[in-house]
Amino acid sequence: MSEPQYEERVSEPGVRKHLVRFVGGTTTVTKVLGKGITIAWISTGIVELTWSAQDLSPGTSHGIVGGVFQATTVSGVAGYTIASGVYNTTTRKLRVSIYNASDALADLAALQWVTFYALFVRA
Repeated sequence: MSEPQYEERVSEPGVRKHLVRFVGGTTTVTKVLGKGITIAWISTGIVELTWSAQDLSPGTSHGIVGGVFQATTVSGVAGYTIASGVYNTTTRKLRVSIYNASDALADLAALQWVTFYALFVRA
């Protein structure tokens, strides 16, 4: 038997959440979650998300929420944070930056993951 489904209620109308999860690696990242999104390593600590179709990311970007880090050795991601840049509506790209506990840009290792929501509001 499946669980009941409920409509999510938020304080702002038209909010869309895009669940994103990726795992790190040497100069690369591998997408785990992110329907219709391509994820690419750009440089140390910088990852770019590209939406494959305009209908997946309508409206105005309102950044990201979450930034939950996970690792097989938890101390490896202690103090890590993630920040988003400005969403480009023409190219459908959003860059995110990952910082370590020393506030320096840092890549995720092969057994380190981050999960977050990219938020959009329909115009």
